[in-house]
Amino acid sequence: MTNRGTCLILSLAVVVTVVWGLPQQPKSRRPIPEFKNKTGGLELPDNATLIRENIVDNFSCQDRIYGYYADMENDCQIFHVCLPQTRGASRWSFICPAETVFNQATFVCTKTENSIPCEESEKFYSLNEAIGKEVEEEENEVEQATKESDVEPISTRPPARTSRILNRKKSRNQ
Repeated sequence: MTNRGTCLILSLAVVVTVVWGLPQQPKSRRPIPEFKNKTGGLELPDNATLIRENIVDNFSCQDRIYGYYADMENDCQIFHVCLPQTRGASRWSFICPAETVFNQATFVCTKTENSIPCEESEKFYSLNEAIGKEVEEEENEVEQATKESDVEPISTRPPARTSRILNRKKSRNQ
């Protein structure tokens, strides 16, 4: 073996020894959480099963536009945010607080008696189409509707100046 080969092998041995001697990063002893058993595969808070038992995970965001969707299989206690992407769709799932359901008409969790019936939620999925649209369009439509309406102003005169302070000044000057 040549001097050069011996030097190369010796250098390699030194590098391996130094790397081997460096401190190793300890492995995490935390268990990896398993959501599937308790929440049907959804990544929900730990206490989700206290709010709703028997959570079902059949909701799909496939072929849905961006928006908020009540999960009718879970009695609207769970809702999903869908985001279409080039390959499939992303889904984030949330559970409403105890004694509330997701109201598809308002996109918030409300008490059951203040919400639309859960079984009618799908009729309101189309409200997601308005998310992200310019507000100015709506304001212009309202202005136009107001101009075209039959409503007349109560009075065209300026408001009368009848405050007590103004009346006092008048009485002092007289």
